[in-house]
Amino acid sequence: MVEQRGNPTIEQFEDFIVAGYSDRDVLEIVLAIAVKTISNYSNHVVHTKVDGAFQAYAWESRTVATV
Repeated sequence: MVEQRGNPTIEQFEDFIVAGYSDRDVLEIVLAIAVKTISNYSNHVVHTKVDGAFQAYAWESRTVATV
């Protein structure tokens, strides 16, 4: 879904359904991607600090964006 920017082929969609998933599952994937995207964008804008428990997994950007 992400690689094709929300535009899967008919075959990919049909394969997903044949594998046992439903239209609702497709929409839940879209929702999960949307929530993750808005969370990332928000955290980038306000420079949210990573919780200590997750610090070992933190990604450091090589560039700093300016607004």
